[in-house]
Amino acid sequence: MNEPGKLFRKLRQDRHLTLQQVADEHNSISFISKFENGDSQISFTRLIHLLGKINFSAEEFLYLLGKDSTLATKSSFLIGNPMFLSANFMTPLVILMRDLDSSKQQYENNPAKTMTYFNQKILELENSGTADWHHLLAILYQVQAELLKNDIDTNQPQTTDKRFSKVRIMMRPIISYLYNIENWSSFELLLFGISHYAMPLTTVHQLEKIAIKRTSINATFPIMPLIQGGLLFGLFSTYINFRKLDWARQTLHHLQELVAQREDSNYAILLRFYQGWFDYINSDGKQGADKMQDAIDILHILHEPKMAGMLIQFVKLIKQNQKTPGKSMLFIM
Repeated sequence: MNEPGKLFRKLRQDRHLTLQQVADEHNSISFISKFENGDSQISFTRLIHLLGKINFSAEEFLYLLGKDSTLATKSSFLIGNPMFLSANFMTPLVILMRDLDSSKQQYENNPAKTMTYFNQKILELENSGTADWHHLLAILYQVQAELLKNDIDTNQPQTTDKRFSKVRIMMRPIISYLYNIENWSSFELLLFGISHYAMPLTTVHQLEKIAIKRTSINATFPIMPLIQGGLLFGLFSTYINFRKLDWARQTLHHLQELVAQREDSNYAILLRFYQGWFDYINSDGKQGADKMQDAIDILHILHEPKMAGMLIQFVKLIKQNQKTPGKSMLFIM
């Protein structure tokens, strides 16, 4: 159900209302029929009025429009909270996230097939529209292809690898875009979250400050804290992997503020785990294990075995990384 008119018709029919019953001086029978069939556009004001005739809120309508027409953004920190947005960029962005996550294994199994797929996605994006997001997502496919073809390991410090110079040049349009947007929306936060792995660490840290400052105008959007939290958890993992402990500590502070505002138990549990993660690395393995275990125990009590199992695997990697920095790194997307 990827069209507003079709969704409205379903909701109207679910309520056993006829076109005559919802039509009035604002929306005629003829206009509503054309809207439902996709033959006419509707202003937001008229849509809200029309939704009122079937006792349905605009927020619920947009949620269903996004839920039924786009894939949900999911990552390790969103296991229990799939996120839907009614935006054209959502499904391509989610597919990109999945492709980035699985591309290394696929490339090792069949390099030619992987590169052919990436080239197809790049062409699809560049030819499917003129919005900024088409080009920006295409760039990320190009960046990942470059990383794979040249065996560039993003788990190594980027400042000393000459092979990374081409990737930095390729990333400039994305970085420039993020710097220049005055009011970040969900798209900018999600774009930053999935692209920061290919940026210099100093740039990532600068953009984190911008992300926090420039999303204040959208702070009351219900889904925004979920997106902000996901971004911050991801940035924390990058900082601590590269032992930027001051930056990691600052990011934890931002997460604490977000948890206090959101009053979300899942985020509070994850924050406890991440605090333990920081303490474990910062103390050379002498502290922090108890906090990580606290989070796992609470998840077991709450009957969240999938999340608990994920954190158990995290602990193994964290302990390995503490012993051998530069290996067994754990990046959260």
